[in-house]
Amino acid sequence: MPGQRKDYQSDWSADSFLRWAISIGFLEYDRTTDECQLSEAGFKYASAPDGSAAEHEALESAFLSYPPVGRILLLLENGMPLTKFEIGSQLGFLGEAGFTSIPQHLFVNSLKDASTAKERKKILSDTEGTSDKYARTICAWLKQLGWVKQRPKEIMIINDYGCSAQSILQAYEITLKGRKTIKRIKGISKSSKIPRRVMWDMLATKAPDRDYLRNRRAYIIRFLHGKYRTVNEIIAHLHCKGLDETEATINDDIKNFINIGLIITKKQDRFIISDKITGLEIPNRSINTKKSNFSLIKDNLREKIKYINHKYLALLDLGLDSQSSREYEIMTADLFTSELNFKGSRLGNSRKPDVCVYYDQNGLIIDNKAYSNLYSLPISQADEMVRYIQENKERQFNMNPNEWWLIFDKEVKKFNFVFVSGGFTGSFRDRLQNISERTGVKGGAINSVNLLLLAEKVKSGILPHADLFTLFDSNDEILLQP
Repeated sequence: MPGQRKDYQSDWSADSFLRWAISIGFLEYDRTTDECQLSEAGFKYASAPDGSAAEHEALESAFLSYPPVGRILLLLENGMPLTKFEIGSQLGFLGEAGFTSIPQHLFVNSLKDASTAKERKKILSDTEGTSDKYARTICAWLKQLGWVKQRPKEIMIINDYGCSAQSILQAYEITLKGRKTIKRIKGISKSSKIPRRVMWDMLATKAPDRDYLRNRRAYIIRFLHGKYRTVNEIIAHLHCKGLDETEATINDDIKNFINIGLIITKKQDRFIISDKITGLEIPNRSINTKKSNFSLIKDNLREKIKYINHKYLALLDLGLDSQSSREYEIMTADLFTSELNFKGSRLGNSRKPDVCVYYDQNGLIIDNKAYSNLYSLPISQADEMVRYIQENKERQFNMNPNEWWLIFDKEVKKFNFVFVSGGFTGSFRDRLQNISERTGVKGGAINSVNLLLLAEKVKSGILPHADLFTLFDSNDEILLQP
């Protein structure tokens, strides 16, 4: 098969094409033999004359069977154009690696603060979460079907002086044809409801124990299929399957089933999936159904976090993924600014700290470190923090022409530094003390779990903002009691 730029399809593009065809039901996949074969829906599409009504109907039905397509159309139903970031923030299993979304206001601020055309171009091309990418890709399909159209959208960002237009982004808007298509998703009027194709593989992607999560979610979907169930009944059902789960975990899964495009109805304290589900098969091969320590920690946090949005649980995944540094920085900045009312943003480019935020007269210079192993704070990175602190003190153009310190308000007088990572090891405490002795500025280190606990205490009102900054005067790791 010819590729877009070569005479053949590469392994990656061919694999992606097969996964797409399996996802929408044109191919059936046999896990035991690792083979694909044409499905009934695929045969209808392949045998229909090119450009015919039969071909178009087969393609439309296949796309409507893919739940995220319905999710995006329903998000656009009210007529408000949405960007990929606005869609991505409501798409997929939020709070989990593989389903991240870049906060739109931070993206716009990054564009505004870009000092060169090259930097702006890099932001435009490289900055998106995985759910944002899914949104963009699926909307590209829907454009070809005539269900959505693309249009510019002026983004308004609230600053200290009121609202001001900051940027124009491409957004997606539903068409009249798309509105009529929604009837087939809901099964209203004379339109027959399209069965939803849910594959076991789509129930988790990059999570450390994704097979466990896929099994749990598959059991829940089957249990909710066609019958109202309470959360306690779901917990008891999972226990019979050898899975012990909490109420908070089940509630998050139910919310996320809606985010992937399933129609869930709630009556009092009972839930039901009213869609007809097809394609959901749990593999027969032996799969480790024991929950990992990582998931135990995350589920324990679900129980404790009542005020902070659970999408920030993804910080645990990102902090241990060396390929997700940018997303880790962005989500950390968003936690401070969106949840705790700090001002500031992610900087994270050459010769700039990763994140700078402030509240009243107190500022934080934050260095995020996403590592697959625990972080030891090497001397070279301690030296880098020393340089940032000194640049912030001197504030001389000849020291650093990008003048990153201008992100702080003039009223900010006291500063701390902090390293944020998935976990710490080695002689990092000695490095923290060394930085403080060389600069006269105190700081600390905090892992992702304690960062979330800290945010919860602040947002709940248990820990005042003023007291928060005293924690960063320890030159040590910040450990909180849940």
